[in-house]
Amino acid sequence: MSLLQHWRTPLCLAPRHLRHWLTERGSLTAMLMAHFPNISVHVIFQGWQAAHLDEMDCLGPVARQQNIACREVLLQSNQRPLVYAHSITTASALRKGFHLFGRSGSRPLGALLFADPKIQRSNLSWCRIDPYHPLWQKAQAAVGNLPQRLWARRSVFYSGCDKLLVTEVFLSSIDCKQVAQ
Repeated sequence: MSLLQHWRTPLCLAPRHLRHWLTERGSLTAMLMAHFPNISVHVIFQGWQAAHLDEMDCLGPVARQQNIACREVLLQSNQRPLVYAHSITTASALRKGFHLFGRSGSRPLGALLFADPKIQRSNLSWCRIDPYHPLWQKAQAAVGNLPQRLWARRSVFYSGCDKLLVTEVFLSSIDCKQVAQ
């Protein structure tokens, strides 16, 4: 199985309460704001690092040859982590199509991406990740104990030829049964 096929886990295997979250094409932050109180963005890391194996094909050959710009955040409701988000792009994309990426701070990245009509989004893909996946490990380091399997989704945003890969890992606390009214 190729690394990209790994992100094509059949949606019917996802828990019913997560399916809408996995397939929603709009801003995840906006969707969270509509369902949970006091959504905030907690920046865990913003800097340079090597791309993970299953990310390299998404950004092209440059991701294999040099470090990429990375932003890792927790989307939280009243300090309760709901989503671990991991976004990456190349150095050249930081200078051009995604120049605001490096200056987003604690603002939701979705607010920048969905506000620019020139930015296009690929189809969404999703999969279950486990303790062997580096994003599960990073989410665990950020929030503590996690279930052995989590669901995640990813897509590529395009600004001309520039690409930004966004992966969102749904933490166990996003169960819609717990949604605040």
